[in-house]
Amino acid sequence: MKRRDKAQHKFEICLGYPCFSLELSPNARTLTVFSLQRNKEVLGDLVTSATAARLKNGYETPPPGGGTPQHRKSFAAASPAESPVPACSSQQQPLSEVSKQNGSRAGWVLHTLLQLKAPGLLRERKSSTGRVLRRCAAGTDLVEWLMTIGVHSRQQATAMWQVLLEEGVISHVSRDQPFKDKFLLYRFWQDDENGASVAPTEADEAQAQAELKDALAYLTQKAPDAMMRLILRKPTHERTSDDLETIYEELLHIKALSHLSNSVKRELAAVIIFESHQKAGTVLFHQGDEGHSWYIILKGSVNVVIHGKGVVTTLQEGDDFGKLALINDAPRSATIVLRENNCHFLRVDKDNFNRILRDVEANTVRLKEHGRDVLVLEKISPATNAFSHFKYTVMAGTPQKMLEHLLETRLDGRIGQTREEGPSDPFLDDFLLTHIVFMPTHQLVTELARHYRIDSPSQDREFLVACKRRVVHFVHRWVSTIRHPVFEEPSAFAFLEELSGEVSDDNARWEMEDENAKMTQVMDELAQWSATQSVSQKWKLPPGGQPISAFGSDTQRDLRMRPQDDIIFRVYCADHTYCTLRFPLSSNAETVKVSAADKLGLKHDDLILVEVKSSGERVVFKDSDVSVPTALSLNGRIFVSPKEHLEALTCLPDQETPTEGSVGDLELFSTKELAYHMTLFDWSLFCAVHEYELIYHTFGRHHFQKITSNLDVFLRRFNEIQFWVVTEICLTSSVSRRVQLVRKFIKLAA
Repeated sequence: MKRRDKAQHKFEICLGYPCFSLELSPNARTLTVFSLQRNKEVLGDLVTSATAARLKNGYETPPPGGGTPQHRKSFAAASPAESPVPACSSQQQPLSEVSKQNGSRAGWVLHTLLQLKAPGLLRERKSSTGRVLRRCAAGTDLVEWLMTIGVHSRQQATAMWQVLLEEGVISHVSRDQPFKDKFLLYRFWQDDENGASVAPTEADEAQAQAELKDALAYLTQKAPDAMMRLILRKPTHERTSDDLETIYEELLHIKALSHLSNSVKRELAAVIIFESHQKAGTVLFHQGDEGHSWYIILKGSVNVVIHGKGVVTTLQEGDDFGKLALINDAPRSATIVLRENNCHFLRVDKDNFNRILRDVEANTVRLKEHGRDVLVLEKISPATNAFSHFKYTVMAGTPQKMLEHLLETRLDGRIGQTREEGPSDPFLDDFLLTHIVFMPTHQLVTELARHYRIDSPSQDREFLVACKRRVVHFVHRWVSTIRHPVFEEPSAFAFLEELSGEVSDDNARWEMEDENAKMTQVMDELAQWSATQSVSQKWKLPPGGQPISAFGSDTQRDLRMRPQDDIIFRVYCADHTYCTLRFPLSSNAETVKVSAADKLGLKHDDLILVEVKSSGERVVFKDSDVSVPTALSLNGRIFVSPKEHLEALTCLPDQETPTEGSVGDLELFSTKELAYHMTLFDWSLFCAVHEYELIYHTFGRHHFQKITSNLDVFLRRFNEIQFWVVTEICLTSSVSRRVQLVRKFIKLAA
């Protein structure tokens, strides 16, 4: 279909879907290509014959032949003003003006081996128009060949070829496609420019084989970022659910988005776009231009320039700019100029910004003190607020303001209600379970005491009683949620005893019966905990790599490991002599090291405590590490040694391999009975793990000086079961008995 506009001399040609348009100048026969989305191969002769100016997105058409990776020209143009469709890098263009040496060398290695090992892949092919395309290969074939030389997945192979495409080593035959695992044709730059390619020699083959490992390692390292850029350059409607999840995980680590909720980041993942510019000095937009996009710097830096002031600041990786003009619907307040070559950005265009982020700002409440945010609240949508009647959730704030917000707005409605009767409040539970990260217990109880003991003559009785009630309800919820770790803190222990006496006195004065009853419950739990502290349990780490277990045969004993419990374990020397030690679980590595050195007759100078694994790997403990025996990996042993003798430490003979299995013992028990007792034991280990141990494990227990022994034992149990199954199967030499054993393990797992 063809339509002609005489005034504009403009033709629109539609070959099915999609279409492209050409503009004919009245005074010159010059064709300017505005948009060519597909079918470029079909119309290649027409495009080549055009004398060609610029593409609408700001890139010049590539010169014939393209140039070598070392001398390819940048096709990006510095836009004098921000256009309604901001310039973004084309998917087929190299990301940098000069290809990196490692990428160019990796391309030479693969090109050489392709010619020698798979000569049929690089060959002449005919396009649908009959044009001969010399020495090219299909993307699918290139991916499959890469997998034959050691790459494990098609996705990784695709990403590795995309690295070479971005660095200008390969290109699509029509220069309009990213790398795809499809029947799209690509060629190396050597085949594109040199005419008849020179066949590689035997010396080239030997050199390529020698460099293959390094080439694959380089491409593997660069592949994840290239795959991310490939996904971000896709049209938004073509992104799959896996693509959106990949983008979302990347957005979680970007500083400029840290204040946004996860739901907002997921929406941004669907619309955010990748953009790159190659030359320092490129102007992204000028002061006074209309705002069309919000930018986040992924790589590089930019200067912010204001008329009459010059460069006022420099923005680095992770910073953002351009948001103010979109929020206020105002002109740009500064000019943005690239400060260095090869800058990468994420871009959100105006329509999507208004749809996603303007609503966020409208639903965000910020409390400021002395010019800075001390509390940020975000309105919760009814769809995601099924478990709570609260309309706002806390996004950020200072610890003191978050606690004040909890006491003043989250607990008033709970007066007279028990925990089960009250409505769910995820923020209160989150605060109670994670406050140790940002508000240590001694700081929390100081703030609670201040809120409880408020006594101002200017305040009426109702206000004073409400303040006291809030604190008591908070403390009751705190103890019932956190349990024994609250009592283990000396500051909390002293605070609870003082608060109990004050609540009892205030009950006679203010009639606080409900609060007095709650504090009585708290003190009863405190008394029960205190009674258990007088009984210390003993644990042992058997020398043969068996599970950590308690002394004695009482199966009803508490399986929770406490900081004051003792554990008996061995510490070895380089010559495999050892000493047996007994220490509380809370002891640090330095204490263990010094005691072991004394018993083994070693000088204390420059000693280290080391775990030697059965694989021979050595892991050095920090002096501040606590509960070292339970932190050992399965079948690991503790060694003490001078630092210079670290490499001389070797595994013990009993670490190397088991000698016999326990198939005979397994046959004595029914699968159902075995599964019942294993589940019972695993459940008791799971129940012993406190939520705080997960926090200590994540942030590092040496930061808190707290044990994670129960979590250690639970994780160790998982590995014990896994390796036990593998070991028993491998030690069973008879095929028929091995089949029986595998069947039993399958039933056991079910």
